[in-house]
Amino acid sequence: MMVQVIVDLSHVDKFGPKMPEIRREGLKLTALDMQRTVDRASPVDEGLLHKWFVAEASDSQYTIRSPAKYVGFVNYGTGPIYPKTKKALHWGGEPGIFAKSTKGQKGQHFIEKAISEVTPRIDNHFKSAIEKVLK
Repeated sequence: MMVQVIVDLSHVDKFGPKMPEIRREGLKLTALDMQRTVDRASPVDEGLLHKWFVAEASDSQYTIRSPAKYVGFVNYGTGPIYPKTKKALHWGGEPGIFAKSTKGQKGQHFIEKAISEVTPRIDNHFKSAIEKVLK
């Protein structure tokens, strides 16, 4: 599971030769804000779901990932779960619990919530980038 931050500033030419540096800095500030926000929004107190990191960075895109392979199930939900090879699901040791199916986990949509939280701040990140680059 990943979050990509992509900003298209190809139509902006106001700052001339400084524009690529402003774009890089604004994108970096936005991506780091997204990383912190999605990490904070993750519905756990500890564990892999709370360790989002910048996996890739370029002049036009940052990719933020979680090492947790199950992040998609937590964010989007699982839907009903049925046994694949047996007649029933089993968990909880012996004697444990048996079921023909389970309703699964409801999606928590914390990534979408983080995106909604960061989006209004993007302008401020680019204003900060302009101020930093034009100093």
